[in-house]
Amino acid sequence: MNAETSPLKIRFIERRSEPVKHLPGFQKHHRVPTAASPNDQRFIVSLAEPLLDNDLQDKFSSLRKAFGLKRKEISVDGPFEGTGIVATPFFEYRIVVELDESTPSRVLFTRTIENIGEPARIVAAPFETVFENMFSEMEVVTESTLDLEAIVDAIEDAESAEVSIDYDKDLTWCEIQLINSASTVIVKPNSIVVSSAKETTPQQLLELFVDIQQQFVASLNLGQFAFDARQT
Repeated sequence: MNAETSPLKIRFIERRSEPVKHLPGFQKHHRVPTAASPNDQRFIVSLAEPLLDNDLQDKFSSLRKAFGLKRKEISVDGPFEGTGIVATPFFEYRIVVELDESTPSRVLFTRTIENIGEPARIVAAPFETVFENMFSEMEVVTESTLDLEAIVDAIEDAESAEVSIDYDKDLTWCEIQLINSASTVIVKPNSIVVSSAKETTPQQLLELFVDIQQQFVASLNLGQFAFDARQT
């Protein structure tokens, strides 16, 4: 089965936060939020809208030129209520702005690549021209339930000095840490998140996922996922 028909859903994620005070239009008399209330969220969205609009315009122009897209092949929706989307025939670029619930004095910008229809496009030169090393996280969602017990047992029984694993008492998640690597893998019953301590390319994130899959393919039960980034 190839990547286009795989039941796995993949998205690439970049999250950045900055002080609310740094948003355009924030004045000295404005109040810095102390809680992520609906009113504060609307206020922050209104201040951030020029940034979202500029971001959407930049990605629209860059993607259109990099991939040679025609007007009918690319569209922009937003900004609207803190969200904007640039849709291409191959994937969607999405940006969302919201208050950081854990630190309401900061605003969180989340950029994602999702609804990927042609995976090869995200490891091609045009994509890297537009996004370079933007993303630090890749999320893989699978319809089948992953066997976390088998994953933990396989790693612990291997007693490898190159891999460590952590998990909660109810085994609702496990975190795989590759020694001498800035990358971690968090596995939940229906998702796998590969993250890097620094921004990197989608191809590098995919390669890390493939390495993990190959090492623990039986317990991960992902044999149907045949897209290997190193073959594109």
